[in-house]
Amino acid sequence: MFGGAALLVGVSAVTRLTGFPTIWVPMPLPLVIAMFAFAYWGLLVIPALYTLELVCLRRSQRLPIAILGLVVFVGLLNAVYFWLAWQDGVMYQGEAHTKIVAGENLVGFGIALAVAMIAVKKQSASAAFSANLLLFVLLSWCAFPYLGELP
Repeated sequence: MFGGAALLVGVSAVTRLTGFPTIWVPMPLPLVIAMFAFAYWGLLVIPALYTLELVCLRRSQRLPIAILGLVVFVGLLNAVYFWLAWQDGVMYQGEAHTKIVAGENLVGFGIALAVAMIAVKKQSASAAFSANLLLFVLLSWCAFPYLGELP
């Protein structure tokens, strides 16, 4: 649990160090908002949510199904976000950037969904924890990417 949180701090820090969205570090809006609201402490928001979620769910008999539901819910929200922000992404970041970042999200959420489905099928807590960590890595790295005009 804490190793995953440390990994998320590292992923968030890489995002922050780039300073602007790139194809490989697209700056997720949840992280940008957290950094704006809490300065460098914003790097700890996503890892703190990850840890809090695991503390609340780790002993649940329904852990795999809860993680699957979370992956599906966040994945659908991310897809809607891309649908709504696509034109801005093409206009401000470029078509190639927007398509590649969308592809990264599609592959990432696809892997997280597959692992979560395996967790449900096998009732595997370790697979559920892996799917959950993948979800939070996506939230720290490329989900809900900044696709607007740079300030």
